[in-house]
Amino acid sequence: MSDDRGFLAISPESIANIRRDYESWFAAAERFNELAMQVLRKVKPNGNSEQQVVGAALYGRALTSLQAALVLSERGMIADARTVVRAAAETVIVLSALAKDSGVCSLLLDRHVWHHAKMQRVWLNDRQIKAQLTPAESANVSDTLAAIEAQFPQSKTLKVDPVAIATLAATGGVTVLYNSVFRATSGDAAHTTLDTLNRHVRVDSHGDIIGMKFGPCADDLAVTLSDAISVIGFGLHAVADLFQIPELVDQLAECVAEWKALGAPAEYIPGEA
Repeated sequence: MSDDRGFLAISPESIANIRRDYESWFAAAERFNELAMQVLRKVKPNGNSEQQVVGAALYGRALTSLQAALVLSERGMIADARTVVRAAAETVIVLSALAKDSGVCSLLLDRHVWHHAKMQRVWLNDRQIKAQLTPAESANVSDTLAAIEAQFPQSKTLKVDPVAIATLAATGGVTVLYNSVFRATSGDAAHTTLDTLNRHVRVDSHGDIIGMKFGPCADDLAVTLSDAISVIGFGLHAVADLFQIPELVDQLAECVAEWKALGAPAEYIPGEA
């Protein structure tokens, strides 16, 4: 990219071209988004139900991630779009488990406590961080850790993240989402892997590296939108169960039929109707 602003300078014309080439996939994703937004207005949690309050928050986060993935995709920022899809998949896996087991709320609390206690201990024990803290700041960190341990005794014994996504996927009946989307987007987008770095390498017909690239790219765009659709589809199923929205099932089935009619996303040729 010649502009010094990089992706911040993506033009409306570039966005329009990408959307034109993948028009049918964007249309399918936006159909799911419209349904999800309609459902959002019906998600009215009972203030006395921790399960519903947390479920509503999870759904809102997943829907936000879906929309972020669409914005990134139309700008040709596919690795970042897939990273957001991975975050959405984790959220929906937790939501799906929560819809079946209210005990997931306790797991999320334990994760919160584990994370914050761990961070305070890191700040107290990492030499580089300690060197940057004033005596008053160090004392504040110590006081914060003491307060956490006093209020949440489990913080003293939690050694690893209490939320195991694979386990929650099984609980929620969405192991297929974990294996097909969460794992894939972890390996080719969210984590620093050769698959992720390959997005910035140009090769010739023999597979030899001939240069580097930085700029809009639509590789895996149809797959990414399809993965995003899959994630929000599972999220809608979970919400239908948790908030008892039976009419959603038929509406969702119509969206799924339109999506499946597009065929295999990996075989899509840009510009096809």
